[in-house]
Amino acid sequence: MDGQLDEEQYRKAAECAARMLARRPLSAAMLEQKLLEKNFCEEAAGYAVERMRVLGAVDDAAFAELVVRSYARKGCGELRIRQELRVRGVPDDVIAQALRGFEPEQDAMLKLLDKRLHGDVSDRRECEKAMAALQRRGFTFSQIRAAMQAYRAGAEEDQ
Repeated sequence: MDGQLDEEQYRKAAECAARMLARRPLSAAMLEQKLLEKNFCEEAAGYAVERMRVLGAVDDAAFAELVVRSYARKGCGELRIRQELRVRGVPDDVIAQALRGFEPEQDAMLKLLDKRLHGDVSDRRECEKAMAALQRRGFTFSQIRAAMQAYRAGAEEDQ
């Protein structure tokens, strides 16, 4: 009887996992966590995640690529994207692969600077605030410095 109960628990966990993945993509770690939150035992949750992986419904690499594209479109830098992937339980080697060759869009950085500064680079405090906003978006100091130099050059040309 106990074996039958285990099989039923495993089946229900796999069905629940499939329903979750039908709604939106999840990393393996996120899926397992959600199953545990729904009171499935660790073994059943692990079984369901592995079952979804075998069926191709869970793919951390594809999930990571999706997150990278999404956050890049939002104008985020590599550091922010890396943090988001870690929070979602994506393994570091998969994160490194997904971010290989990633280059932040300078246009997005310049748009944010323009939104904050409106072409006025004379106020040092406002410039620092704009640079801090870029930092919060996950850009490195060297990227921010390069974007600020480009923005200043463009602002001086407009004057």
